[in-house]
Amino acid sequence: MVQKKTSILLGYECNNNCRFCYCGSKRDLQPMTTAEAKKQIELGRKRGSKFVDFLGGEPTIRKDIFELLRHAKKTGYETISVTTNGRMLSKPAFAREAVNAGLNSAVFSIHGHTAELHDYLTRCKGSFSQLANGMRNFRKESGGYLCTNTVIVKPNISFLPKIAEKAISLGADGLEFIFPHPRGNAYENFEELVPRLEELIDVVPKTIRAGRKNGIKHVYFRYVPYCYMSCNLPFLSERIAKGSLEEEHIGPEFQDLEVEKNRALHGRVKGRQCMGCKYFNSCEGIFKEYAEKRGFEELVPVP
Repeated sequence: MVQKKTSILLGYECNNNCRFCYCGSKRDLQPMTTAEAKKQIELGRKRGSKFVDFLGGEPTIRKDIFELLRHAKKTGYETISVTTNGRMLSKPAFAREAVNAGLNSAVFSIHGHTAELHDYLTRCKGSFSQLANGMRNFRKESGGYLCTNTVIVKPNISFLPKIAEKAISLGADGLEFIFPHPRGNAYENFEELVPRLEELIDVVPKTIRAGRKNGIKHVYFRYVPYCYMSCNLPFLSERIAKGSLEEEHIGPEFQDLEVEKNRALHGRVKGRQCMGCKYFNSCEGIFKEYAEKRGFEELVPVP
């Protein structure tokens, strides 16, 4: 059965300033108004979506976030989620009100297994402690699904297994590790932050094992070409989503109602050697910006 998901990017304002943020150059763009956000909630439901995810920036710093959560619940969504850095949810009263308003799922961004590493990447002292408390508070207040996401960058790539273990200790039900889209801050700091694909070879299976040994089935990697996941394809997010998820993204200045299709067609590219790969028709390739910086030499066709 295909699940339809509406992801609403409310705006780009954030209380962190992550070194790798893909939308770091968009913070001055006007966010959606409350009325605009409510309209998009309603339109997504009319298109058949039963899963809404509020994104940013940081959605929880909006003054109307509880109002939007209640509206999503009233509109009939079954899964109501936020993708968050967790800092506002570190306040017990905030977490309780969010859950009471309808929040029953959350994706927490964790980028280090220690405060030193996480806070270095978010450029916000104390953000790791607040993230940890936010996860604990959500787990205390809700029986809903708690997932984490981690952007894979040079400073944390060797620590991904430890990040997995830390997230699990904080109550995570699922783990996602995302190869960075080199836009915004990640593009400006490309050589400092964006790892080479070949650096994934050893750390991917180690990270998967770290999750699986702790009983976590959902240990997914995203935006990694098939040739670097060929032995671990059951853990590739895009492959899992094919045939089971239809996602649409709506933001203040854009609308994409066919995310998977449009990302593959317009955001990703393949090298000439990819023509000989057994996964040519299913793999999305690599981000255009990565190819601009490093070419296609790392891509190795799977016979």
